[in-house]
Amino acid sequence: MREATLGTIFVLAAAAGFGTIGIFGELAALVNLELATLLPIRFACATIIVSVLAVVRDWSLPSTHRDWLLTFGLGGIYTIMTLLFFFSLRSLTAGLATIVLYTYPIFVVVFSVALQTEAMTPQKLLALTTTILGVIIVIGIDNLGIDPSGVLLSLGAALCYAVYTMGSRSVVTQVTPRGLTLGVLIGTTVTMIGYGVIDGGLSLPREQTHWEVICGIVIFSTVLPHILFYQGVSRLEASRVGIVSTVEPVVTVILGVVLLNEALTIPIIIGGGFVLIGVILAQRPSSTSTPPGDRPNSH
Repeated sequence: MREATLGTIFVLAAAAGFGTIGIFGELAALVNLELATLLPIRFACATIIVSVLAVVRDWSLPSTHRDWLLTFGLGGIYTIMTLLFFFSLRSLTAGLATIVLYTYPIFVVVFSVALQTEAMTPQKLLALTTTILGVIIVIGIDNLGIDPSGVLLSLGAALCYAVYTMGSRSVVTQVTPRGLTLGVLIGTTVTMIGYGVIDGGLSLPREQTHWEVICGIVIFSTVLPHILFYQGVSRLEASRVGIVSTVEPVVTVILGVVLLNEALTIPIIIGGGFVLIGVILAQRPSSTSTPPGDRPNSH
């Protein structure tokens, strides 16, 4: 099998795994599993597993205190993004929340142009316009009964994810992607435990259903997708990785419909399609820009 084909399969599988995060978030709510318990345990377990892999496979890790602190800081940003996204699931379906979250590449384009690290090109302008139009179509239909606060929370998560992405692109010039992953996981775990303590809801689950959700989100939404993702990026160009990864919100929408009986409406189909087209345009290299760097670890 060709390396590019194998890489595509790995990235598709990783994106499918990341696409289950919102589903497990909704399942957690259904079994009354508090976020202050779910999220700290999720990242603590993932950190332990990835740390073992780092030792066994002799990963190249951050070499200075400054590099470790940078990755920990990114973990703090990732914590805010994760919390905002899971809070949005209280009033939005998993599919809709993920579609809105997936506008983050557009924020990256806007920030990059504003900071003058990239030029605005016709392709990027088209991507920006298409994505905004898609979001308007998805959330702008009154009879859908969409909670504006949930949309704002998911947009806030997208904003944080864009900041995280840009920070990761800067740090990854000094730290390997795998070292970045471990540092971010440690930083996220520490800040998530802090959130759990402040919230007062941090405790060990006692229900079997709680542990089933936790095991599912750790294995299928966190550890396996990261392993598969890095197997994929080692075989594919960065731009193609970004494009293939756009199946993530599609997976979330489909699983939401199949497993949670979420409504699949015409506005969501059309608007979600516009968002995906915009994201693909934003991540494709244009003749006036250089290809983007490797996509940082996600979710």
